Amino acid sequence: MPKRGNSVRQLGDSQIADRLQSILINAGAGRRNVGDDAQYPDLRRELMRRPLEVPSFLLTHPSVDSFTASIKGVPNKAEREERVRNDFSPLLRSLGQAGNPAVDSSAWTGEPSRAARLKTVGTLLPLAQTAVESMIATLGEPNANGAPLLEGREEAIGNLRNLHRTLGELLRAIDGGRFDDELGQGLQAEAARFAKRAARALRDDPMPYLSSALLLGVLTACGLPGLGGYISGVALTVKKHTGTH
Repeated sequence: MPKRGNSVRQLGDSQIADRLQSILINAGAGRRNVGDDAQYPDLRRELMRRPLEVPSFLLTHPSVDSFTASIKGVPNKAEREERVRNDFSPLLRSLGQAGNPAVDSSAWTGEPSRAARLKTVGTLLPLAQTAVESMIATLGEPNANGAPLLEGREEAIGNLRNLHRTLGELLRAIDGGRFDDELGQGLQAEAARFAKRAARALRDDPMPYLSSALLLGVLTACGLPGLGGYISGVALTVKKHTGTH
């Protein structure tokens, strides 16, 4: 069986740098594991022996324990991550310019990086807004017999309009770099609240499955798949008004 140090030496510069950055980001967020802690010294040692610009965190902290004790003074997890990324940025940028691009941390951790998540949310939310607009238009169509809108639909439309507005504010928060702070988190919770209310208002409506799929997508885009699962559950308990006539 090859020694662990030998396997580390077979890694490229960018792979080692990105792996070390991921370990420190996870440690700062409280996501430490034994494997990372054990691998960190070997990765650090290997990077330091190469002719590269070593981040100050690596120079200062020989172990994950040392880094974790130091970073505890920064109460905000998002700021901890930002500090690590800023510290590693010159190294990763130089490696990218050398034609050896950094490996996305999701390849190591199985979790999307913050930048990747923001890109995904920023792409999906405009689509969700368009879908909400379509739902509002469909729900607002007059009945064939000229009867007024069902009370549940009127309530749902109101909540969907609020959801549409909140999604726009959330997009502006992303553009302003405030997705992870108090403002962004509050908007995410508000979007979830309006989506949940709309789903409840439509639970006895003939089109619950459409609403459930849309709202699940919205909540998942906001990073709230748990509430999205709740919305999906609403559809499963709805009485099927269609197909029974």
